[in-house]
Amino acid sequence: MMASIGVFRLASILIRYQLRSMRNAVRARGRGRTTLFAFVFGAVTGLAYAALFAQAFSVIARTVDLTGQLAALVLVTTTVAFGSLSARAASVEAVRAGSPQNEFLMARPVSLASLVAARSLADAVTDPVAGLFLLPVLISAGVVWRIGPAAWPMAIAISMLMQVAISSLAYAVQLAVVRYVPARRRRVVWTSLRLVAALSLAMVWMLGTYVMRAPAKLAAAVATIGSIVSLSPATLAGAPLAALARGETSRAVLGLVVLAASVSGTMLVVLAFARRAGMAGWEEAGAVWAETTPVPPPTARLPTAATKDLRLILRDRSQLLALIALPAIFIGVQIFGAAGWDWTTANLGRVSCFVFSLAVYMGTIGPLTHMQAERRAFWILRAVPVPLGQLLGAKARAWALIMGGMAVVVFTVMSLSVPGASAAERIGSGLLVTAGAAGIAFIAVAMASGGADLSDDTNTAVGPATIYAYLLVGGLFNFMLVEPGVVRIAGLVLYAFAGWAYWHAGVEQAGFCLDAEMVRARRVRAADGATMLIVYAVGGRGLLALAKIVADGSQDVRFALRFALALQTALLLLVGIVAALYLKRGPKAPARRRLAPSLLLGVTAGGCLAAALRAVSGAGTDWPPALIGASLLAVLVEELVLRGVVQRALGERFGARGRAGAAAIGVAAGVAVAAMWIAPVGGASLQFAAQMGAIAVVQTLAAVVYASTGRVSSSCIARAVIVGVAAFA
Repeated sequence: MMASIGVFRLASILIRYQLRSMRNAVRARGRGRTTLFAFVFGAVTGLAYAALFAQAFSVIARTVDLTGQLAALVLVTTTVAFGSLSARAASVEAVRAGSPQNEFLMARPVSLASLVAARSLADAVTDPVAGLFLLPVLISAGVVWRIGPAAWPMAIAISMLMQVAISSLAYAVQLAVVRYVPARRRRVVWTSLRLVAALSLAMVWMLGTYVMRAPAKLAAAVATIGSIVSLSPATLAGAPLAALARGETSRAVLGLVVLAASVSGTMLVVLAFARRAGMAGWEEAGAVWAETTPVPPPTARLPTAATKDLRLILRDRSQLLALIALPAIFIGVQIFGAAGWDWTTANLGRVSCFVFSLAVYMGTIGPLTHMQAERRAFWILRAVPVPLGQLLGAKARAWALIMGGMAVVVFTVMSLSVPGASAAERIGSGLLVTAGAAGIAFIAVAMASGGADLSDDTNTAVGPATIYAYLLVGGLFNFMLVEPGVVRIAGLVLYAFAGWAYWHAGVEQAGFCLDAEMVRARRVRAADGATMLIVYAVGGRGLLALAKIVADGSQDVRFALRFALALQTALLLLVGIVAALYLKRGPKAPARRRLAPSLLLGVTAGGCLAAALRAVSGAGTDWPPALIGASLLAVLVEELVLRGVVQRALGERFGARGRAGAAAIGVAAGVAVAAMWIAPVGGASLQFAAQMGAIAVVQTLAAVVYASTGRVSSSCIARAVIVGVAAFA
């Protein structure tokens, strides 16, 4: 007879399993590019949230005293914790039989109470920021309070303890549903939990928007109800940091001990409940609606590739509720909560961004998950004597009609309240946002297909990297809706290229997504280059706007310039490292010339073009060393992405006959990215037009040099020579 496994032993097994799965995703399974992108994007997003909240919390710190600051921190952490709890409780996978991990554990001498405790501990270690960025909020408070190095370990310890409590309470809710709700009524309860989760996420969004837009107003409001806010259990999470801010180290340690004791008490209650539930706390395998939905009669019309996804969502009421309720909830939040109707309808740009954001959220629930629904039956589509492009196109058209129709209705209603807008402006903005909403449906279908791996049942068909990349594309289109004409045109070019690249990658991946060897084979794809370009372009444009805000609010112009240059350099390094690792892990590119002749060609071509540009522009100005270094770094990063990934992938796809087209597409993408980076925030000028002309010529030269040599080093050295001549001649 096998001995039972203890809680800490089981937790260590789960932790090692999760960490090893992450390592295998990077090393052994050929999914390194998506996993690396997910890690990098998650880290960058966490840092961005920390920086934004630190800025807002600094305003709160100047408005109210330390007691009011603690009340504001407690309000934020309470809302974040409740959002995380409701989102976890709405998931049924942890208590459903049928998954490989659950089947393995059910066959071992593991009690349900031990499993709940072990999973709660493992979640805190393997997913420390799962609580909707609870850790960045605590770190930001420590930075504003200038606690010092002690703030980081204290924030990490508080976050892990909070995650243990959140996970255990979420498991308790799931066990209660399975144990005490009959199977025929369980579907309604899970649907209601999904609705509560959507409402809680809307509350997080509303509070986050309130904190960022009006931190002083929030601080004044919270200070008046500080006694009520202090009743929240999240007060225990903020008390240790507040004690460190006062310089009371002993009280901070005592507060951390009290928090740990409270979490331990919560776990004991949950474990007692799990022991009472026993094996009756396991949900049956399979979908909840599988046994309750009547079988269609033989005369019923068979679903097509376009209607099958819609039928599945209609059968799964929780998904249908999410598809309908989430946009409605976020509309209510924007209108009646964080922003207000007057702010949302102040101009057509805000209305357009709001409507397109609704389409993006609908896309994450609908077309972006179509491969998840196909994982059991996709072989049927592969067996149909119809090209996969036509089948995926039918899916995308069906979703485009739904999302485009939603955009038309919502934009028409909301644009009527925009003051001072002409009919032509309303029609133009409406057509643009409708086209964007319909286009994002095609992109969602393509990206879900391009990242699908149906060869392994233990993996989800749509991973986090696909979701992040999809949201980035949505962010790019939002930039086009609010930026001036030059940036809008550049964004449209980049958006069109990204959509085209994602579509071709999706159709290609769908052809072999059931073949494990083909899926895990490393390849260079233009779609991955498009994702890097979007990060590069949108990040550069956002940092340009942030630098302008800092410069306007700072009396030290040099500090503002150094701050802007540091941010741009950090972004360049990030994209460059990702591109270099991507190319290193991929197949080696075939070169058309040897290294020495290729470098000589690059130096000669770059020198000739630099001399010609210098003769046309006349005498230049001295460049500071920091600007020269940043320019050379930008040259390296752009060549790695534009030539090493985009132009190479397109050249390999279309062969020698398509080499000129691949070069032209790379040049257009490079010019579009440059326009988004250097376009003035307030509009374009003649000097900007001259700069864009020179950039187009330089990009064309680099593309031609790469096409003739097949080496990124040759095109990179050509552009580096141009920068050197411009800086030193």
